Amino acid sequence: MATPTPTPTAAADQLAAHVRVIRAAADLVEQAQIAGLAVWPEPGEIVIQVPEHAGDLAARAAAVAALAALAGTQPAPERRPGPTCGWIAARGLFAGHRVRIFTPAGEPS
Repeated sequence: MATPTPTPTAAADQLAAHVRVIRAAADLVEQAQIAGLAVWPEPGEIVIQVPEHAGDLAARAAAVAALAALAGTQPAPERRPGPTCGWIAARGLFAGHRVRIFTPAGEPS
């Protein structure tokens, strides 16, 4: 089944919404003043990973906590499948957009 082509107005609205997410993500990173983050906009959501090259676990956890505070939340351990022993993650809101922040918590044993 073919996907309907969005109308020019709908396409412009989608683009404008995406641009707002990108601008909010840039504002969040600028306010946090943390370099080296992996940031990408999803539809209606800002996703931020504090990668392993950003420091040891304590430094990465502090970065997640700083970002989480800006998003009005606190980080917590999270167990998810994957190549790590878990994650330190937070979900909140910033400038009206959902925010998901995470960092790997360690290597599998």
